[in-house]
Amino acid sequence: MRLNYISIVIVLIAFCFAENCNSQNKVPKWSALTAQSFIRRFPDPDSIHWAGQPNHFSWQAGYIMFAMEKMWHATGDKVYYNYIQRYVDQQVDEQGNIPDFKNNALDNFMPGYAILFMYEQTHKDKYKIAAKKVRDGFINYPRTQDGLFWHGTWAKHQAWVDGVFMGQIFLARYGSVIGESGYAFDEVVKQITLMAGHCQKENGLLLHGWDESKKAPWADKSTGLASEVWSEGMGWYAVLLADIFDYLPKSHPGYEKIKAIHQKLCKGLKDVQDRKTGMWCQVVDKCNEPGNWNETSGTGMYLYLLKKSIAKGYISAAEYTPVVKKAYAGIVKKASYNAHGFIDLLDCSSIGIQNSYHDYITQPKEISPFAAFGSFIIGTSAIEFKN
Repeated sequence: MRLNYISIVIVLIAFCFAENCNSQNKVPKWSALTAQSFIRRFPDPDSIHWAGQPNHFSWQAGYIMFAMEKMWHATGDKVYYNYIQRYVDQQVDEQGNIPDFKNNALDNFMPGYAILFMYEQTHKDKYKIAAKKVRDGFINYPRTQDGLFWHGTWAKHQAWVDGVFMGQIFLARYGSVIGESGYAFDEVVKQITLMAGHCQKENGLLLHGWDESKKAPWADKSTGLASEVWSEGMGWYAVLLADIFDYLPKSHPGYEKIKAIHQKLCKGLKDVQDRKTGMWCQVVDKCNEPGNWNETSGTGMYLYLLKKSIAKGYISAAEYTPVVKKAYAGIVKKASYNAHGFIDLLDCSSIGIQNSYHDYITQPKEISPFAAFGSFIIGTSAIEFKN
């Protein structure tokens, strides 16, 4: 046991000397440590998917590439760029085809964001052609009567808060990089605002989903709404709100509407932060209820939203800096080295919509699901590197 502990310490020190620690305080940069640990753990990015999942062009890998791009911008380290390029080239052939892309779920649009990154960097036609194929997946994609995209063809009439991120972060970048900006930005604004219209509560937080048919077992029979605010689900919506203003022009008529949603969400998160740990809970606005627990992935996402919003001047630095400092101090305690020398992330949750508060809080506390790595990396990097 002592030998294993010593080996872990040696690994940590080695990473620190590899410029992953703050040169003045020798404090580890957990974002870089975790991102590089992840790449060593999964050297083939095509392995980033659920066991037995035949479609590798889906959100798990897409979200990891999203996080790796953040690290590349923050550090300039080619290891992140090369990892993204390898994944994209595993999915896109020389003619711009994406054999695994299926437009039957919003989750499947997320990797298109990495394709757009590669097009920005190389201007190769195959990436532009591939991005257009992903964009065209929206043409006949099913919607609710008011225009919200279904979460998937298997989730008929259902809109989930996390699905808005999966589809619209791609479309926002597509409108900025490739074109069709009129359609792209209008659609992005529509999806964000419609989702908030249905699911944003008075406290600023968003319920997990809405079922137009009111037939899903989790849906309230009178409103169609999910019962609770789930940490990771709303987290993706928060990340979308953090980044959307990088693409959406201020002149767009929906800009101020989204800004209002953003402001309300930030305040809501500040108000329900766990005062003891600085983290946010599995059911976000019921942290003091019996059985609730601090959830790592959502905390990383909220940390990212709030820190980036401070840096961009969207929210008050004086008011929110103590919030992000406390959140950072809490989340890094959830990272630890395992016996193989890789970083694990504790107390995570990657689930679908549940029927009740009890069902949410009794879900197993997962160790190191893919989504948690993306969330932890973007959240800690926002603190550890200048935007």
